[in-house]
Amino acid sequence: MTDKDKIISAFHKVKALGWVESHRSNNTGIGKTFEDYVGVVENNRKEPDLFGFEIKSHRANSASFITLFTKSPSHTDPTKDANAYLKDQFGATNSNGEKKLHTSIYAHRGNKCRKKYSFRLIHLPDEKRIYIAVYDLKNGNLLDMSVYYTYADIQEALSGKLSRLFYVTAQRKFHKGSEEFYFDSAEIYMDAPLDQFLSMVDAGEIRYDIRMGTYGSGKNMGKPHDHGSGFRIKESNLIKLYRLHEIVN
Repeated sequence: MTDKDKIISAFHKVKALGWVESHRSNNTGIGKTFEDYVGVVENNRKEPDLFGFEIKSHRANSASFITLFTKSPSHTDPTKDANAYLKDQFGATNSNGEKKLHTSIYAHRGNKCRKKYSFRLIHLPDEKRIYIAVYDLKNGNLLDMSVYYTYADIQEALSGKLSRLFYVTAQRKFHKGSEEFYFDSAEIYMDAPLDQFLSMVDAGEIRYDIRMGTYGSGKNMGKPHDHGSGFRIKESNLIKLYRLHEIVN
């Protein structure tokens, strides 16, 4: 039995269960629930989730973005944590004096952040890098372009965890106050080339989200807290990123 046969078999076993209660109350409940049933242990490893496939799950009729990968960018000063640096330099300060920075960044246009800044992805093919540039919103002056991704960073993700994607769709309902899922369909995506990823970044079809905060308690209090910064794509555009697509019957 091939790896593809194995993960399809695992999916069919979960589908046969019918409606199951969510194992987590927030937006990540759908992925957590499916992965629990197929035996995936939560981790931050670079390897795919199961049988060589990275698993992504979503609710039926959802038009949201999904995270492709969350590898941290680099800084021109290697001693600095890039996302933490952006948070500290351009984030908002809350009532406890802690910084946070939540913003979505595109290559085809600048955004507006805190009515002060405009973030934009700057793709420089000659340098084989994608920079996160920060501009003054009022006068357009460049304030910072020290944080970046290399082509090698992106290729590592595309040829690693993202090389084979198992994409699961679930119907949802609420029963006695609890969210329930029925995992009724799945798709397989394979082979995401770097040049297509870069083209989709340039077109604004893939964006970079910064979701940085600060731990407010516990042993990490005061340290940067990354809530899932990474490159994200609309679910409907997955088929454009991958060369191979298969519907699981």
